[in-house]
Amino acid sequence: MSNTDYQNIITEVQNILLEEENMSDWLGRYKSYAEIILANKESIKANRRRLNEWKPLRYYLNVTNAKKAKNTVKFDVRYLGQTVAEMTSNMDGVTITTRPSNSVDYEKSNLRDFDCEIKLKDALWAGEEAASFRAFFKKRKPERNNTADNKGNEEHRIESLLLTEFSKSKEKSLPYIKPITIEGLRFPMPTPLSASKQGTTKYAKQHGGGIDIFARTGTGGTNSTFLCVIELKDENVPVEPASHAIEQAIKYASFIRELLRSEAGANWWRLLGFRGSMSKNLRIHAICAMPNIDNADTSFGGQRLQIGQDEIQLDYIYFTDNADAVEVVKTSLVYGTQTEVVK
Repeated sequence: MSNTDYQNIITEVQNILLEEENMSDWLGRYKSYAEIILANKESIKANRRRLNEWKPLRYYLNVTNAKKAKNTVKFDVRYLGQTVAEMTSNMDGVTITTRPSNSVDYEKSNLRDFDCEIKLKDALWAGEEAASFRAFFKKRKPERNNTADNKGNEEHRIESLLLTEFSKSKEKSLPYIKPITIEGLRFPMPTPLSASKQGTTKYAKQHGGGIDIFARTGTGGTNSTFLCVIELKDENVPVEPASHAIEQAIKYASFIRELLRSEAGANWWRLLGFRGSMSKNLRIHAICAMPNIDNADTSFGGQRLQIGQDEIQLDYIYFTDNADAVEVVKTSLVYGTQTEVVK
């Protein structure tokens, strides 16, 4: 795709978001999201302190639960990126449940995908039942059962591995990058766009697609730290090439830019981990992350697209996957001494 093609994607997204009915919807909802989550941050922080993270289980906090976190906080407990239980924390303690409701049943998928027969109903996180649950996942080989029903979860596994790699404080294969979190909890960032189908962008209200990995990169400071919108693919094949992934990343990055330049932008700037005033000229990285460096498309790496006074920079991350870890081996996302990563 040409630079003009990429610019047209940005224009398309802006036109959709600026339609009067759409704009009224997403501006109101995302303004409310930020205000409520910021008001609940102390509660989220206090409840996060009540539990240790037991690898390989990871904790996620979505927008819905963050909004309801005034006193009690609910977290997703995930294994290989897939939710296996729900955890609840408040002043009365921490409990874990594998079937939160009749419509949400993790016990079925836990058995199907991981041969886990353990069922928990408001079990104490510090109790024996929860300890057995943690031990089961710690001891098993880090892979999902190979069934037709769980093929779509492979991207979640790699997403979790990349988040773990990016979260390291040292000895990481891609320096100067950290996932966006809320009080140390992984935070899936939603958008109001349906953008997964190539060449098609639709307004989807609260049912839009989520950003695969939302991160910050740079060497520090307001003007040297940038947001990253990363679109992940678990395969690098002709039917789903890097050009598809970078197109989707541009769409979501365009939404983030419009959000930050809206009346809700200052609160989201704080929520995303920045201090001080927002930069006068934002740079947001739209990145595709894929395996198979032998088929790596690097043609778009480093291109910059204008969006008002701001810009979206296109980048790639190619990695190897050895089941329980990933290593970035080729990237256009380079800062300082990071140049040795590019091969």
